[in-house]
Amino acid sequence: MGTVIKLHIHARTAVLRGSRAASTSSVIPFTRSVSSQNANGVDMPVAPKTIGRRLLRTRQALKLSQAEFCRQIGVERNLYNPFEKGRRRITIDVAMKIRGRYGVTLDWIYAGDPHALPSDLYHLVASVA
Repeated sequence: MGTVIKLHIHARTAVLRGSRAASTSSVIPFTRSVSSQNANGVDMPVAPKTIGRRLLRTRQALKLSQAEFCRQIGVERNLYNPFEKGRRRITIDVAMKIRGRYGVTLDWIYAGDPHALPSDLYHLVASVA
């Protein structure tokens, strides 16, 4: 029979405890940052400023003002603006609205992966450093 693993989250640490032996316990840092992998396969945190730059470039590629973009996704501008400015990480709810309206993938928004972008937005890759 397999090992049962319990996940306990304490403030900023997640603790995995295996039921077979105390030696199977390990501590994993718990952070709120989203990660992507670098060329060596190492997880790298993605800063809200980086995500914000992608959001700005995406909106510019769509040739929309921020006000019109927000209207089309059904989000108040005062909620969206801090995401694009990189002051706050975009929420999954707002990212899903962008995905639903424009087909912009969560992989692009959060990790910068262009592979599943709609073909008419694929040129975003060239405009984001």
